[in-house]
Amino acid sequence: MAATHQVTIITQDNESVVFECRSDEDVISAALRQDIYLMASCREGGCATCKGLCSEGDYILGKFSSQALPYAEEEAGEVLLCTCYPSTDIEVEVPYTYDRISFSPEGLFFEAEVTEISQISSNVMRFLLTRTGDDKNVKFESGQFFDLEIPGTTTTRSYSPANISNKKGELEFLIRIVDGGKFSTFVKKDAQIGQKIQVKSASGIFSLKENGFTPRYFVAGGTGLAPVLSMVQHMHEWSEPQKCVIYFGVNTEEEVFFLNELEDLAAKMPTLELRICVWKYGESWQGEKGSVVDILRRDLTETGAKPDLYLCGPPGMVDATFAVCEEVGISKEHIYLEKFLPSGS
Repeated sequence: MAATHQVTIITQDNESVVFECRSDEDVISAALRQDIYLMASCREGGCATCKGLCSEGDYILGKFSSQALPYAEEEAGEVLLCTCYPSTDIEVEVPYTYDRISFSPEGLFFEAEVTEISQISSNVMRFLLTRTGDDKNVKFESGQFFDLEIPGTTTTRSYSPANISNKKGELEFLIRIVDGGKFSTFVKKDAQIGQKIQVKSASGIFSLKENGFTPRYFVAGGTGLAPVLSMVQHMHEWSEPQKCVIYFGVNTEEEVFFLNELEDLAAKMPTLELRICVWKYGESWQGEKGSVVDILRRDLTETGAKPDLYLCGPPGMVDATFAVCEEVGISKEHIYLEKFLPSGS
C-alpha cells in the first residue's frame, strides 16, 4: 500500500497550502483530488509551468523534458510538480503568489466565440476570440497563457494573448502553423467564424517583474512576440517609464508579421525601440540582419547595458541568450523566460 505524505506549498508572498499526497501519485494530481488547483499546464513534464524548489524532504521525479528542467536546476532541488512523487513529507517553494491558487473548479473555464481568422505571415495565423455570455471581462497578467480546446475533442493547447486584459471579452492569439500540429491544423483548415471554444482561465508565471527603473529588453522568436506585445502594451497603458527594446526575430522576410502594429506602438511610446531581425535576409531587407541573439549581443557589448531580459521563443534561442548574458555579466536573476516546448514532451 502506498504511503501518504504531507505536501506544503509555500508561495512567493509567504502564504502556504497543505495537503496529503500518496507516494504513488504526483503532487499536481494529489492537489486536484482535494480541489486545490496549483499552477500547471501540460502535466507531462514538458512545459515548466509547475516548477518549484523543494526545500525540505525527499521525492522521486518521473519522466520530464530536460528543456523544462535542466540538469543544473534538478541538482539544485527544483522539481516539476506534475512529475514529483514524494517519499517523505516535502515543502516546495513556488514562484507565484497565493492568489494564483484556486480551490474550486468553478470559474476556471469559460466559452468564447471565434470572431476573426486571418493569415498574417507565411507561417502565422491571427486567431481572435470573444468571450460569450454577460460577463465579458477577461483578466490575466500580461505574459500568462490560456488553454484552448479544439471543439469536439479533449485536445488543448496553450497560447499567450497578444493583447491585454479588457472588458470587451477579446483575446488575440498568434498561432504558428506547424506541419501535423493539431491546433494549428484546426485553425488553418477547420475553424469557422462563430464557432464556440472552451477556454481555461489564465495560468503561467511569465509576467513583468518590478525592479525599479531597470530597462527591460524583450527577446521574441516568432509567435513568442505575443506575450511580449501584451507586456509592452501593459507598460504603455500604465505609463511605466522604463526604457524597453523589443528584439523580434524570424528566419525569413516572409515570416515577418505585425510590422505596422509594432511601429504604431513605438510611435506612441517614446521609451520603446524596435529591432526586427531576419536571419536569412534578402538584398531588399532594411531591418536588422542576423538572429535576435546576434543583435542582442551587439547591443549589450556596445552599450554595456544591464537590463532585465524577458525571453519567449524556442529553447535554442533561449539557451543562446543565456550564454550571451553570461558573456556580458548579466546574472540569471535578471532573466525571465517562457520556452516553446513540443507538445507532449
